[in-house]
Amino acid sequence: MIEAKLVVNRLLEKKPKTRQEVQLIKLEVAKEQKFSRVPPNNQLLAQIDSAEEPELAKLLRVKPMRTSAGVTPVAIMTSPASCPHGTCTYCPGGPSNESPQSYTGHEPAARRGKRHNYNSRSQVDARLEQYVRNGHPTDKIEIIIMGGTFTARTPDYQDEFLTGAFETLNGERLPLDEALHRNGNAKHKCVGLTMETRPTECTPWSVFQMRKQGATRVEIGVQCLDDGVHDKLNRQQKVEDVIKATKLLKEAGFKVVYHMMPGLPGMTPETDVRDFKRLFEEEDFQPDMLKLYPTLLVKGSPLSRNPGDFVPYDTETAANVVADLKEIVPPYVRIQRIQRDIPKPQIIAGVMNSNLRQYARKELKRRGKKCKCINCRELWRAWIDPSTAELKEIEYKSSGGTEYFISYESGSKLLAYLRLRLDDNATVREVKVTGQAADIGKTGSGVQHMGLGSKLMKIAEEKSKDYDKIRVTHGAGTRLYYEKLGYDLEDYYMVKDLN
Repeated sequence: MIEAKLVVNRLLEKKPKTRQEVQLIKLEVAKEQKFSRVPPNNQLLAQIDSAEEPELAKLLRVKPMRTSAGVTPVAIMTSPASCPHGTCTYCPGGPSNESPQSYTGHEPAARRGKRHNYNSRSQVDARLEQYVRNGHPTDKIEIIIMGGTFTARTPDYQDEFLTGAFETLNGERLPLDEALHRNGNAKHKCVGLTMETRPTECTPWSVFQMRKQGATRVEIGVQCLDDGVHDKLNRQQKVEDVIKATKLLKEAGFKVVYHMMPGLPGMTPETDVRDFKRLFEEEDFQPDMLKLYPTLLVKGSPLSRNPGDFVPYDTETAANVVADLKEIVPPYVRIQRIQRDIPKPQIIAGVMNSNLRQYARKELKRRGKKCKCINCRELWRAWIDPSTAELKEIEYKSSGGTEYFISYESGSKLLAYLRLRLDDNATVREVKVTGQAADIGKTGSGVQHMGLGSKLMKIAEEKSKDYDKIRVTHGAGTRLYYEKLGYDLEDYYMVKDLN
């Protein structure tokens, strides 16, 4: 710790402006003092008061990209359980493999889950402790429930799993409905809650339950838009199930994420691109976000029993297909993730490179094209003067309603955005300010907590003036924010009377 203290003293003296300058100062002190090793950033963070030295703390933050989207994500894994329909041919996981469904058990999140015996309270506690140690803010948390079809678990299991997670966030154990209400005043506020499920599991009752449990985003396994391929995969779902699920979820105000799997048995690059185009050309789909998981031949999956029967895309082919998608994706869609976090030793064949997104971007650049998705336009760690922001709006039809994507942008950068849906209700499905996560009440990238979110809410209210009320699909921890804007909790939404 003496080494860390000496480095911190020099950093406080020289006041570096960039992470590169920090590294040079660390090396300078280490050389002068003949350290056996350069102290890591988390040891330096332990020597400073982040509240007193916020800029230095930000420069020392370990893995800053973790919170560059404006919130601190905490992924937690449910215990191994079978899917209600059986096993898809590409799926490696499940109780028979001693891992959660659709996971090999060797992924970082799966290993963390197993290490904590799949206890949600313990997983959240460990993740928050790690974030604090690495210099990240933990007051705005996004809980992401992983491990398969959450809605297929028993109601008691769902309730206990969520109760455990909120016990850590709130600092006390409470019944779930009370825990959700109390979270608005908690040290760690849950601003978003994601659940995974199947399109066939999205019934009116289960959709209502997810909202009652505090969910704000739902991920569904679409995989492709070909019923014949689904049948061969033992997927036990039809495209019509996807259409119905999307409509139910959007009418309930959820953000909808599609999981797509390019390169499934029976698909080609041409049919994959055909499906991508359908997602954005047809009103029945229009997902808000996408996760792209090129099909792999993975140990433990039914497909792996006869490995010669299926040849998945290699890196080059997959990169070309992803680049094709990035060419056509609308600016109101976020490509949330590209490829699964499966360790290379578990992959028999397929994309063996872990940086497929970079390969796709390189291919897109070669074509002279740019991706317009939210992920590629978010502010991340850049600093932009909010006064340069320009208001923009996109209107499109989706699942029987009219959607508005309203945003503040500066040049090619997306500073803040809001999703408003008008059907039988006026519903704000998402409002987000981009840029590095900042503690509540403090600025981060220059746009966090600068009022852009409340300005977007005013615009949404004006566009909803023909309705009696407007509602917001809110995270449990954002209740007090919306109360300040004149909203009250009503039937699991924050609601404002417009009359």
